[in-house]
Amino acid sequence: MKHRDDGEDCFPAIDNIPRKPQIDAVMKQPQRAAPKKLDYPETTAGSRLASKARKLASKLTAEQRREHFNRAMAMIYGGAKEAALPRR
Repeated sequence: MKHRDDGEDCFPAIDNIPRKPQIDAVMKQPQRAAPKKLDYPETTAGSRLASKARKLASKLTAEQRREHFNRAMAMIYGGAKEAALPRR
């Protein structure tokens, strides 16, 4: 051990030890998404078509409604399916 003139042991102070350069792992930041378009038009071709379809559907009788239901089930599942609960 080295000694100073005043009699104390001479060790390098912890803060004086040269340190290795610290390399921080930098992850790529996600790209910010473009702000959403919030100024939608009041009516569009699709909204007008949906409105017309709702008006026509409300005029159907129970029998016509059942027929449309059966045809839709045939398109989706490949055959006519009966509903689990009876339709009113």
